[in-house]
Amino acid sequence: MNIWEYLSEPQPWVDTSNYTLTQILIFFSAAMMWVIVYIDAIIGIIKKKTLFLPVIAICLNFGYEVTAAFFYLPDMGMLVSVGYWLWFLLDLFIIVHAFKYGHKQIKNAYFKKHFKAFMLLGFLIAFTIEYFYMTTRDIAMAPYDAYIINFVMSVCFLYMVFIPGYEGNSMVTAWFKFLGTGWTSVMFQMRYPDAHFLSVMYVAVAIFDILYIYLLYQKKRGKLEYAIQ
Repeated sequence: MNIWEYLSEPQPWVDTSNYTLTQILIFFSAAMMWVIVYIDAIIGIIKKKTLFLPVIAICLNFGYEVTAAFFYLPDMGMLVSVGYWLWFLLDLFIIVHAFKYGHKQIKNAYFKKHFKAFMLLGFLIAFTIEYFYMTTRDIAMAPYDAYIINFVMSVCFLYMVFIPGYEGNSMVTAWFKFLGTGWTSVMFQMRYPDAHFLSVMYVAVAIFDILYIYLLYQKKRGKLEYAIQ
């Protein structure tokens, strides 16, 4: 359902026809944790002129947010839909500044020189793929697409740890990304207990999120000797 079809008729603020109230509350609380991740990312942009999120994941995530906000709205009620629209606005701020500061994550001279062109190409391709996948292949709330993006993000975080002098590694982002995703996993496991692909993704994402947190603590204690050359 696109946004025009969605707004053409009254929508309940909380829709319990497809989810229990407990599941909705769990999802909403997890979403608030992700809002903290977004706010932390914006603080990093403003104060440090850098990105706390991997540029690849930013492209993928923005494609998801655009689709979820306008072309494949969630079926939990208006409250969650408003949340998706707010996420889209926060993501819009992040992706605009990703064009400005994302090159700091790139070490290869060629890709660094043409970073903005690759960033634009990445976003357009990501949006196109995600739009058609979410609207034709995914299930309600698009968890398959969301967890694929989440997994890519978790892996890319590890790369960021070892960029020499990079100031875009945030313990706040690391913890609330882990907690927000983990709490979301609880909700989707309750809703789709037989979705085995998702069950594997819950564990895989959690493993890499925990590893990222561990590496940040090791880096803070001066115990990491490796860096990208």
